[in-house]
Amino acid sequence: MGWIALAGWVGWVGVVILLLFWKSFLPSYLNEKGANLAKKEDIQDLVTQMRAVTQATKEIEARISNEVWDRKRHWEAKRDALLSAIKGLSSVNKHFNLFRETVDYGLKNNPPEEQLKRKLFEAGKDYNEAQDMLDESALLVDMLCGEATIGTLREARKLAGQRGQLLTKNDVDGADALKKRYYRSLYEFKRALRSELGIAAAPTPAEPSQR
Repeated sequence: MGWIALAGWVGWVGVVILLLFWKSFLPSYLNEKGANLAKKEDIQDLVTQMRAVTQATKEIEARISNEVWDRKRHWEAKRDALLSAIKGLSSVNKHFNLFRETVDYGLKNNPPEEQLKRKLFEAGKDYNEAQDMLDESALLVDMLCGEATIGTLREARKLAGQRGQLLTKNDVDGADALKKRYYRSLYEFKRALRSELGIAAAPTPAEPSQR
């Protein structure tokens, strides 16, 4: 065999080996590359999804935080309005008692007319101012609280006004006749207030003895 023939035979063997190698390696190589590309795409999709989930989580957390903050501010506003109403009712009670004592004193002791007029004017003026302050608090309660709380406060305010009007007519007995209804309305308001603020109900009190 000549060198030329040997070289040709070696060339053909090389070609055959290359073809066999190409046939056996290329499919697995392409499959592996395809798998790697698919994995890369899957990972990229996963990263994209995780970013979306993270963003959605942040938005939900922010929304929940804002809602909680809004509820807290609303609760605090209701609390302040109701505390103001309680103070107003306390002032009304105080000045009603002073007004009543003045009227009762005038009826029983027949003091000098000018002196009695001055005391009655001052007592009545203080009582009306206390009712005006209560009305301001009631406006806030109307805006912020539920119907039960609003209704019981309105009833207490109405009865307080009726008692005051009776005193201006020197009708102490008529004012006293409304005492039970008035203090019952105060109790109902306080019970509604507790419910409004989520405070445990207090035990039922004994019948009030105040005037």
